[in-house]
Amino acid sequence: MDRKKTIRIYPAQAAFRRSTALYRGFVGGISTGKTFISSYDLLRRAKPDRFYMYVCPTYKMLKRADLRTLLGIARDLRFLRDFSDMTLRLGNGAEIACCSAEDPESLRGPNASGVVLCEASLMDEDAYSICIGRLREAGEQGWLSAGFTPKGRQHWTYKVFGQGRPDTELFTARTRDNPFNPIGFEDKLRQQYTSAFAEQELAGQFVDLDGAVAKREWFRIVDVAPTCSRRIRAWDFAGTPENAQGRGDYTAGALMGQTEAGWILLNVVRERIAGGQIEHFIRRIAEQDGTETEIAIEQEPGGAGKIVASHFTRTLAGFAVQTVRPSMNKLTRAMPFLAQAEAGNISLLRGGWNDGFLDEAAAFPSGENDDQMDAAAHAFNALASSGVQLSFGLND
Repeated sequence: MDRKKTIRIYPAQAAFRRSTALYRGFVGGISTGKTFISSYDLLRRAKPDRFYMYVCPTYKMLKRADLRTLLGIARDLRFLRDFSDMTLRLGNGAEIACCSAEDPESLRGPNASGVVLCEASLMDEDAYSICIGRLREAGEQGWLSAGFTPKGRQHWTYKVFGQGRPDTELFTARTRDNPFNPIGFEDKLRQQYTSAFAEQELAGQFVDLDGAVAKREWFRIVDVAPTCSRRIRAWDFAGTPENAQGRGDYTAGALMGQTEAGWILLNVVRERIAGGQIEHFIRRIAEQDGTETEIAIEQEPGGAGKIVASHFTRTLAGFAVQTVRPSMNKLTRAMPFLAQAEAGNISLLRGGWNDGFLDEAAAFPSGENDDQMDAAAHAFNALASSGVQLSFGLND
């Protein structure tokens, strides 16, 4: 017979487990074991023949990561009797329904003895409000726990768990607190983040990032461009064309060069254009930059994205073009670029575009527009990457 495995937790997780508060939050940075301790705690608290809910922001997140953790721990503890219809049935008769918060109204229904909200900061507050109304099984008050990365003091998770409400307790963990992480894991991540973003993502602090992600003074303006070993023009295409009020997204192209001292943003162009005009615009800019300048274009997911990327590659026949599939949100993609800016390694070549770019950077990611920042981050990431596959826009 398989032996029950030993489950190891570290002090911050143990403090969370010992708490008897009705509403408990475990807020932590990346890789602090939020999903692990939430799953373990739920399985250990499950009473015989009672009903529980394990809620994730989406079914995709649930199936990709959280469900694997929950099932793995249940098997390690030898608690799992069977799993079907997204429900774990434990040996003591308890049931744990795995749910999505994509439609908070779908969480209404049966009474529960306990609820876990995993990555609660990615859910609407309605999910929390509806779930706490379910905590009344068998005439007893149930409990709710939430594990999440903080999203600032204006977010509902701070108002619920961070302001000392009655019957509520909050536990904070830092990435460095987890002894089970690889050696140097936190240090490597910190090198890619700005100081404010690192406080949120690694220290588990509630940081209001609006206006704190980037600062104008990080970017030194120079009058003469140094010699560049490599140059890339990266493009961010408008998602919404200009509307009747003259507002909408821009198509922006950022030209960045790599130097001995770091990186320099040489030029940013942007226009509100749509349809066939975009092709003429980027071709004209490419001819101005010259064939020694590489071009980077994002390829959106799916077949349509591949077709669009192929079309622009043909439009730029004769130029070195690379296509990149974005795999992270805009803020995360921009972090390596902004981290180098905060360290003083990004300069700007003086030009009429400087003020517009700096205004957008200071408001990122909550400003009205982020096209220039997206393009600049794209250019930096393309320069910083190695082994990039290039196409020369052959019409084949």
